Amino acid sequence: MAKISKFLIISLGVFLLLISLAHAASFDAKVTPIKDKIVVDETAEFDITIENNLDTDQEYIIKKAGYPFWDMYTEPLQNPITLNVPAQSSASIRIFVHPLYITSVDTYTLAVGIILESTGQEQKVPITIGIKSTEPLIGGYIPTVLTSTFIFPEKIDPRKEFTIKIDLNNQNVLNYPNITIKIESNLFKDQIYIPLGPREEKSVEIKKKLDDMTPPQLDQIVVAVFKDERLIVNPIVTGYEITEYSTQEELPKDESFLKIRKGTKVISNNPNYKGTIKVETSQLKNLFLSANPKADTVKENDKMYLVWQVELDNERKMEAYTTENYRPIVVAAVLVIIALVLYFVFRSPIIVRKSIANVGTTEGGISEAKIVVRVKNRSANQITNIEVLDNLSHIAHVEKEISIGSVQPHSVLQHPKKGMLIKWTIEALEPGDERVLSYKMKSRLPILGEFNLPAANARCKIGDRVVISNSNRVSMGG
Repeated sequence: MAKISKFLIISLGVFLLLISLAHAASFDAKVTPIKDKIVVDETAEFDITIENNLDTDQEYIIKKAGYPFWDMYTEPLQNPITLNVPAQSSASIRIFVHPLYITSVDTYTLAVGIILESTGQEQKVPITIGIKSTEPLIGGYIPTVLTSTFIFPEKIDPRKEFTIKIDLNNQNVLNYPNITIKIESNLFKDQIYIPLGPREEKSVEIKKKLDDMTPPQLDQIVVAVFKDERLIVNPIVTGYEITEYSTQEELPKDESFLKIRKGTKVISNNPNYKGTIKVETSQLKNLFLSANPKADTVKENDKMYLVWQVELDNERKMEAYTTENYRPIVVAAVLVIIALVLYFVFRSPIIVRKSIANVGTTEGGISEAKIVVRVKNRSANQITNIEVLDNLSHIAHVEKEISIGSVQPHSVLQHPKKGMLIKWTIEALEPGDERVLSYKMKSRLPILGEFNLPAANARCKIGDRVVISNSNRVSMGG
């Protein structure tokens, strides 16, 4: 019985030893320092390498150590910190260690646990950190002010105010009677001073307004927090955007007699802005409309428009004008009226018309014809002593004839240059009355082709003015 008990005990011991050896050999871990000597407000870096001795892929958990005096993390953050290692292989992970409440220069060792997730087996690996200076401490504490920055709206219209919000969270018992917040961007700079008490949370809002003509762009603001001249919060960068805008407004009308000048102004903060100005018009209105600068005429949806392509000047604006000018048509109408008035005032009161009748031919040419001259008084007054003259070329002569209803010439004279001069005298002509004067022309030889007769004329004296009226010219043959 005793022999059996002793055998069991020995067997159990051997079994536990084998299990222990198997566990001990399942993985190995080591630490490689990257940055192990730091100032108290810096961050140490280490690579932890795990070698998987098993024939299957394994996952390992790396336990944080040293809290609350130390903070241990990865980038990107993991919680918990894990590492997958392929079978019969190794893998590494970068660990960052930051002191939280360390107040003296010394060497510190943290025992980091490495756990095989499938079995729970754990190994401890040492991480040794040397603190070479505690100068950054204030009152025994590392200044820790969590800071975040917001801009709203993120897309800024430069014509409107926007807000920069800065949230501050003092993580320890330090009292800051006066901290400096510096804000800088490509477009503005600002600096404010505020107190921040122990473990106090505070929000600061700053209203800003840019120049209206600030062009569209992407920009960033950089916010940094200082105690005296010492930077206690690393610069925080936040992006924002200046957006494009454009406005179109009607300019005041300029109205004068029968003339209206209208204008439209376009303004944009983008010097390369592309757009159009449209003004409704019509075909009738276009007759009296001018545009400055020159515009195109387009038709849309049965409506007509004047259209300008916007080209901004150095002040990032453009003005387009239309002028409705009805003066020319009124001036033209007035001139027509004046001309008519002058015509009726100064026109000759006598109308003289000349015609040909009873044309006779011989041997294919004109041999004779009757010349009729009609004289009419179109005025409202009686006209007296009217002298009527007509002339005839040397190739013909005048024969007397008696015609009922017509007045025969009083005299026929020979003129060396003009030929035959035929003269009538009308003693009086009542308003609206007409006299018919005639004579018979006979050619010495047959006239071939076209034969032109000069105009007859009538003259009289009305008051101190001598009035002369000429008839039309007539031709025959041809």
